[in-house]
Amino acid sequence: MEILKTLHPAPASEPLLGFLVAGFVLMVVGLVALTARRGPHVPLTSDKATRRALLYSLVYGLCAACFSRVLQGALLGTEHSPWLLALGDVLFVTLSLLVWVMVVAEHHRLSDYGFRSVPAGRFLLITVMGLGAAALYAAGPVTRIASGAIVVTPDSLVFAVLFATFGSALPGEILFRGFLMGSLGGRMSRWSRLALPALVFTAVRSVRFLPGVDLPVPAWLFYVFGQVLPLGLWWGLMRDLSGGSIWPGLISHLVLEFCTALASASPHA
Repeated sequence: MEILKTLHPAPASEPLLGFLVAGFVLMVVGLVALTARRGPHVPLTSDKATRRALLYSLVYGLCAACFSRVLQGALLGTEHSPWLLALGDVLFVTLSLLVWVMVVAEHHRLSDYGFRSVPAGRFLLITVMGLGAAALYAAGPVTRIASGAIVVTPDSLVFAVLFATFGSALPGEILFRGFLMGSLGGRMSRWSRLALPALVFTAVRSVRFLPGVDLPVPAWLFYVFGQVLPLGLWWGLMRDLSGGSIWPGLISHLVLEFCTALASASPHA
């Protein structure tokens, strides 16, 4: 998000309310299709579980893409109206509820999704690795916040917190590094377990913004392959090194998204 804004700021535009309706319709239809009459419990490490994780990823990706189109001005820093930020707060919680319905419907333990403890020393080391990656990509936003170039308002602060927590980090880590990566355990090589979730994560995030008049193809490619794909691989590696826990990656993901969203949603000084 920050790279896109830096390379080619998009002009402010009216929210695309058709995408808002489409996002909710896709969510309802997708969840009904995936949860109604789903039959007996599916073991986590199975081909069927992987297929279901991919289908949930498709539904989540399409919904997130629709909602992101509505909130594009706030996400790219060209629109700071309080009502748009408030709408974003609702949509972020909605995205998180989509993934929570998945967790409830699939009947797996929370530890299967990566909510498990890590030895203190390992947790500290891997979390520092994650925060290093977050610092690298969030250097620009943090500099603007610290220098007073933007004015943090209550609306932009709430927007950033909800986006980072419920609109990105929690659903992303549970779905991609939790469910999808967990379903591959014992059935694929270590690097395949890292690569497949990262590629799916990249595909989903790549449609958050699409190349066009407001976003040149080179800028979009740089965002996808210079930020999203490396982070997808890095957060997957962090889960692997932590013994299956998503906590270090979740913290890194949350910090990065909070800094970039706060810098984008806050008006200039």
